[in-house]
Amino acid sequence: MDLAGNIEAYVASAARMLGLEFDAERTAAVSSAFALVCRIAEPALAYPLDRLAEPAPVFLPEEIA
Repeated sequence: MDLAGNIEAYVASAARMLGLEFDAERTAAVSSAFALVCRIAEPALAYPLDRLAEPAPVFLPEEIA
């Protein structure tokens, strides 16, 4: 995911879409946090998956017998 340079624009656009009003300081803080999330997620998102890979089943506690 290459969002470099577009994170602040994304945050501003998403905030408008959600009806949030961020000042410049808040936009910068949220953009910084979002950039960190992207850096943390990058190795997982870069891992190649087979196109036939199936997601893991979801654990549902009520299914325990």
